[in-house]
Amino acid sequence: MNRLTILTTLILLLTACVDYEQEAISNDNNSSHHKIINSNATPVAGYLLVRIAEGERCPMFSDIAGIAIESEPIFPATTRNKASKLNRWYLLSFDKEADIRTIAEQIATLKSVERVEFEVKIRRPKVERMLLDSDITRTSATSTMNDPLLVHQWHYNNDGSISAYCKEGADINLFNAWKYTAGDNRVIVAVIDGGIMTDHPDLKDNIWVNDAEKNGITGVDDDGNGYVDDIHGYNFAMNNGNVTADLHGTHVGGTIAAVNNNGEGLCGVAGGSGVGDGVRLMSLQIFDGEDSCYSYQLAKAFQYAADMGAVITNNSWGYDPYTFVSDSDFETYDNLIKNAVDYFEENARLEGVMEGGLSIFAAGNETTAVSGYPGAYYKYISVTAMSPNFTATYYTNYGDGCNICAPGGDLYYGGDLGIASTSSEARSGYEYLQGTSMATPHVTGCAALAVSYALKQGYTITANELRNLILTSVHDINKYQTGKRPMYNEATDKWESRSLTPYYGKLGSGYIDAHLLLMQMDNTPCIYLHTGEVSNISLNEYFGGASKELTYDGCVIDDETKQTLGITDGPIIENGVLKINCSIPGTGRITVRAIIGGTSVGGGNNTGGMIVEREFEMVVRGSVATNGGWL
Repeated sequence: MNRLTILTTLILLLTACVDYEQEAISNDNNSSHHKIINSNATPVAGYLLVRIAEGERCPMFSDIAGIAIESEPIFPATTRNKASKLNRWYLLSFDKEADIRTIAEQIATLKSVERVEFEVKIRRPKVERMLLDSDITRTSATSTMNDPLLVHQWHYNNDGSISAYCKEGADINLFNAWKYTAGDNRVIVAVIDGGIMTDHPDLKDNIWVNDAEKNGITGVDDDGNGYVDDIHGYNFAMNNGNVTADLHGTHVGGTIAAVNNNGEGLCGVAGGSGVGDGVRLMSLQIFDGEDSCYSYQLAKAFQYAADMGAVITNNSWGYDPYTFVSDSDFETYDNLIKNAVDYFEENARLEGVMEGGLSIFAAGNETTAVSGYPGAYYKYISVTAMSPNFTATYYTNYGDGCNICAPGGDLYYGGDLGIASTSSEARSGYEYLQGTSMATPHVTGCAALAVSYALKQGYTITANELRNLILTSVHDINKYQTGKRPMYNEATDKWESRSLTPYYGKLGSGYIDAHLLLMQMDNTPCIYLHTGEVSNISLNEYFGGASKELTYDGCVIDDETKQTLGITDGPIIENGVLKINCSIPGTGRITVRAIIGGTSVGGGNNTGGMIVEREFEMVVRGSVATNGGWL
């Protein structure tokens, strides 16, 4: 079996200019030499990237190098933050037969030039896939969505019944989150990937539309943003507004926001509830067939996302591990991309709801003990992949730079244990893929749900606050990294049994829980229960270390919740422990009332205590099975 790789990238950088003037040449050859950053790269002929020093003008490069050089600013004049470093980047183009290194050395002597970088094209990914047989019948836990293929999406709600390799709860707990929100069409997610199939029947209603261009004149930049005919995003690989369907980008987009509850196909994490309320997918295409974009075009995708209203970017691509060996190495040798991602995170916004943007990256599929960059950078989120039995997938990267884990599929265990989503190539329109590419949109979808919930509740949130909530809305995955499992050895091209111990503490903070994320936004604690057993919940964490000494005024649960969760007796509180027995999986609220300051409530002629209430979200999953459990 060939291993799936995410969109791996070997990127460096380009540049261009607008204002011209003559300029003196620096005599400091040593200094100019150090302006050429990626001198060991194998460059694309005929291009250079240049960043002009702050406060300087772009020079007439042809006068310096002695050959015709065209220069243009990489980013359009509409870029929101005029003080941004992005506005100092230029792309130079010239005869491809010219000696590019000599030209780079000459350009670097200019005092106004701060950096000179060579350009390298991005490498197309390979994917491992399995067709989804829509004729397979399968039962699934109850959901309000009526999409027939939802039963194949174990990664949303895993009841352990699909396979002996499944363990209940190895999912993102999405069905419970959907009880609070399934998306909001005011939230825009930019998918920086291959193009999304914008007319896919299970995607088209959740595709972002630039109305000015849709209703404008073909071939004209109707909204003046520097991009022509960008109706659903932009094809940066081909430098036009024609977004073309790509398997990888379509699959990623479907996990985030395939249309829910439309009686067709399957579901997206934030695909809405069937009334046009799914989050919108902006397709920013960096691959077109076998062609891929340059790094300066990739950088423009982040600028476009920020300026056109996206607040989250999904990046199921990344460099090979050890392309950069540290954050400072990444800052130095991939500065254009870093400047662009930072621009997005600093300038994206959803007015009145979210300030700043969040970029989420795949960790990589090289089975390497370090995340690939850009995700490994300490300010960005890097996503690892877990199997349907909580173990690390055989392909996932792990270790330094990895922040959080999500289901990524594991076709080694079976064709139907990949991630089911939309396809631009399969006849049915759906198929299974695997990879950290597939884990990443689960986290992105959860982030989109969180912003949707903020809209619903009237909350305001910053990108940094959302990042913190995401990375703490997790469950322990480390305890499952014991024993051995089959792992692929890239060096020998063979499968071998390997210990899972190296993955302990290396997959990130834990595996993400969409429902817990929403409850954290409400500041509502969650308590986790299993069916068919009395659960004993210590109240120390909620009422203090002396909770067993308090007098309790009882628990409040409405009849609907009791019926939903199968609660026939109780609950009761003894010695500071809440005892409750649920027989049906689901969620519901319970309020515990304690008297603080006495054994009875004060008031009137009495001197006593006050009532303190804590509300909890009860999360009930099925009984622990012999093949695994949830917590």
